[in-house]
Amino acid sequence: MNDRLDWEHLPPSVRDVIEDRTGTVIKAETVIGRRPRCATRLYAKEDDVFIKAVPANSPAAEPYRREQWAARHLPVPAPAPRLLWSLEIDSWLVLAFELVNDYARHVDLRHDSDDLPPVLDAVGWLAAERCALPGPSAIEHFSGLYAKGRLMLDQPHVRDLYLPALEGFDIDRLGGSTLIHGDLGPRTLLTKDTVIYGIDWSTASLGAWWIDLALLGPQLIADGHSPEQADELLSAAAPAWANTPAPDVIGLTAICGSHRLYQAEYGPGSRRDEALRLAHACRTWLTHWRARR
Repeated sequence: MNDRLDWEHLPPSVRDVIEDRTGTVIKAETVIGRRPRCATRLYAKEDDVFIKAVPANSPAAEPYRREQWAARHLPVPAPAPRLLWSLEIDSWLVLAFELVNDYARHVDLRHDSDDLPPVLDAVGWLAAERCALPGPSAIEHFSGLYAKGRLMLDQPHVRDLYLPALEGFDIDRLGGSTLIHGDLGPRTLLTKDTVIYGIDWSTASLGAWWIDLALLGPQLIADGHSPEQADELLSAAAPAWANTPAPDVIGLTAICGSHRLYQAEYGPGSRRDEALRLAHACRTWLTHWRARR
């Protein structure tokens, strides 16, 4: 899926303001992705940056505003590209990030990958950080996923798997003061010179410290780890993980698993196979955690 807008098609007034900050743009490379509007690597006379731009009053702007909020509140050592500046000009929202895509690659989470230790360090670091400022709630975010996932419960095999977990889950347990990415995995984790960068913070929220760890479990399983191995890796990332209440992990996994099934059936065609693969991994993760109770 690529509904992206090339640099040349941005309004001239927007391009002019950007070039006032970066210097004359020498080369612009549009990045293919799932979200609409402009996402471009700019190589300019003074500063190379990664630009995201979207009409400020468009519904498509909400994920970008959430990403802007997250970038402003992540501490400087955070494993994420820095937000260099942002502005609104002529009804366009523009975000300028540190350019890390050059010579970076998506991480490999498979067995024996050299990327695993730094990824676990990064996720453990995020789990330990607290944010004292207000922001979007993980409860609200995952309630939205649950609303879509519920549409899949008409299918008996889905209902039998997920309904007991969902009915027994208090979604308020997802509340907290940790800045949650909400979708960490090979698609949203880059590595460059052994440094890990979490990108696309458009699902960021404030929630329980263990959420990103729990969501990484199915990603590890999808890349070949057993659920037991995934559990061990997450405990290495954050020792407190071993004491996370099973009903909480089960409930969150049920929400995400049913939502992955929804994405596999109704999402963009280019991402349906990935969604189905992660739905199967969620099922394995859920079964593992039920056995731990």
